[in-house]
Amino acid sequence: MKRMAVLTVLLLVAGAGSVAAQAGSVALGVGAGVAVPARSVDGSRDTSFAWGFHVNIPILNTLHLSPSSELYQMDGVYATDVALAFKFMVPLRLSALYFGVAPGLTASGSGTTAHVGVLGGFTIRVLSNISGFAQYKYKVLFYDDTNTRVSHVAAGLLFSF
Repeated sequence: MKRMAVLTVLLLVAGAGSVAAQAGSVALGVGAGVAVPARSVDGSRDTSFAWGFHVNIPILNTLHLSPSSELYQMDGVYATDVALAFKFMVPLRLSALYFGVAPGLTASGSGTTAHVGVLGGFTIRVLSNISGFAQYKYKVLFYDDTNTRVSHVAAGLLFSF
């Protein structure tokens, strides 16, 4: 009985390892683009340069976790977003389309606040271990009595291990 349990556990671990290997490899990258914060109180908009680091961790072929950190200006001070996106992939031959949700935190001169957003984009293989990506993210920052909506458009490169 004990041998059957050990054998079952070993088969499950081997199966999970092969599924993870089929899903792809971890990719690290950097991207740059534009951030456009829009305040709900007065409707004013800012446009600023944005850049950040992106990680792509395949869980399954169609589900990836993607932590990211982005830096941009909002209200004349620098803001940093840290988010964990859950991306649902549509794999194609040499590229993939994706969409997902991205909850996280935004830290700026006025403090730290939670945000939640949606994103969509695509990746395309440039070389065997380098991919390009383009992404649009729309998020809502939850301040005291107001909400700020931020649109991010970014493109960059991912290096796969």
